[in-house]
Amino acid sequence: MSAEILRVLKPGGELFFSDVFADRRLPPAVRDDPVLPGECLGGALYVEDFRRLLRAVGCPDFRVMAKSRITIGDAAVEAKVGAATFWSMTIRAFKIASLEDLCEDYGQVATYRGAIPDHPRRFVLDDRRTLIAGKPLLVCGNTATMLGETRFARHFKIDGDRSVHFGGFDCSSPKAAADAGACGGECRRTGAV
Repeated sequence: MSAEILRVLKPGGELFFSDVFADRRLPPAVRDDPVLPGECLGGALYVEDFRRLLRAVGCPDFRVMAKSRITIGDAAVEAKVGAATFWSMTIRAFKIASLEDLCEDYGQVATYRGAIPDHPRRFVLDDRRTLIAGKPLLVCGNTATMLGETRFARHFKIDGDRSVHFGGFDCSSPKAAADAGACGGECRRTGAV
């Protein structure tokens, strides 16, 4: 991700893109293999290096919209990449200066007003966060900011602010996320993909 891309976005602007990511840094033999770039594997970025790169250019939190494991299905290619696992991911990132690099709990609640055209009943923020119209949902500070300080602001009611901090927002497991109303897929405390 180039700093230039985020530079030209307006504050609160949003970037959507898809790419292939790896669960580890690829060795030079994989990156430099003449076949693997054509398979969209040789240039795959380690997802944690991607997170660090985004943070370095001013985007400390991103959201995964869709993620699917890539099945290689060719024994010769599988032998070249070794134990690496590859994922096709669609990413949503916002240009918001006040985002934190981890999800924090400020007791904020977001309620979707149901006013986005073609989405009267629900709004999908990411692959783990769907807000139902009229239903209040406890969210992390970053999610509250993404919904309340972007083009989506008029479509959400955000209750609470960042004046009281309750600690980290638990996004460690799908059950915890479902129970607590945690933020999207990438506000995690572990390095797991």
